[in-house]
Formats: sequence, C-alpha cells, structure tokens
Amino acid sequence: MAMKKRRSGALRGLAQVGTRKKPDGSSFGDVLESLGDRSFGWGFMLVGFMNMLPLPPGTNMVLGLPILFFATQMMFGMKTLWLPAFITERVIARKRWRAGALSALPLARPLSRITRVRLLGVFQGKAEQPLGLLLLVTGIVLCLPIPLTGWLPAISLFVTGLGLVEHDGAIVGLGIAIALAAIAIGVAMVFAIYFGINYAAA
Repeated sequence: MAMKKRRSGALRGLAQVGTRKKPDGSSFGDVLESLGDRSFGWGFMLVGFMNMLPLPPGTNMVLGLPILFFATQMMFGMKTLWLPAFITERVIARKRWRAGALSALPLARPLSRITRVRLLGVFQGKAEQPLGLLLLVTGIVLCLPIPLTGWLPAISLFVTGLGLVEHDGAIVGLGIAIALAAIAIGVAMVFAIYFGINYAAA
C-alpha cells in the first residue's frame, strides 16, 4: 500500500461525513467518497464503526458483508477497493451515525493518544496479504447469526483499520490480537451450539 500523509481525527471524520451529505443519512459509498480515498484502512474502519451502531439484532449479517469483499481484495494484493452497488448504496440514518460515534469514543480516544507512524514493515511488500486472510475469517465470524459474536469482530476491524490509516503497525497488531480473540470466541460458540443440539437430540 502506498504511503499517505498521516491522518488525525479519524473517528471525528467518520461521524461528520456520516451526517453531512443528506438530511436523512448517508450511504456507504458517500462516506468513502467524502473520506477522500478508497483505501482498505478507511473501509475496515467504516465497517467496524457501522457494526458498533445501535442496530437491530441480525443487522451484522448484512453490514458485515463488505468485509468479505475488502479482505478478499487485500488478500489478493489489490491496492484500492472495488464495491458492488448494493453495498455502496446502503444508507445509515443520521441519528445512528451519531450514536455510533458516541459508542466508539471510549475506544477511539485512548487509541488516538498513542497512535503514531511505526513498524512500517506491516505495510510493505506482501505483508498485508496474510492480514487480508485473517480479516476475511474475522468478517465471517462477524456475519454469523450467533449471539455475542458480533461486537468483538467489529472492534477488531475498527482498530485494524485505524492502524492502516495512521500507518501504525502496533495498532494493527492490537487489531490482529482482538481479531484472533473474536475468532476463538466465534469457534467456541459454534462448537457449543453444535454439541448442545446433539446433546438435546440424544
């Protein structure tokens, strides 16, 4: 991924563009366009942010789908995002953007204080391709229709995206650790449900 100027106030930018363009809300495509580029970092941040919004149960099965597109493209070494229309035209209401910004602040504020450009090996050569594979699995966990499996993957995507935007390899590493924990919990929940069903049927 080509180096870009370090950005600040990433969460504030997401909240502002989510309420700026239309009175009733903004689409996924509007927000990416307003952020100024179609990089993977902004894409992961945005999807993580959207999945931390106060939305009805099961919404993560739809709002998590973009991650499968993002992560697959990153895994194959693409440098910019391509998204189908049914994703870019998805609209989120203004009040939900604002509520999401408030819910993400406890996570974003401490991260913003420690974020800086470091550990740039994470962003060089093909180093991002294994990360794409990990985030693809994380996206699958996010889309699972199972209680308690959505929040942690969303946080991991938000943190990893922030690290990519700010070119902070340490923050990306934190996002990877959270993603691994989310995957472990998701697998445990699947096994628990499977063995529970078998036990009930026995």
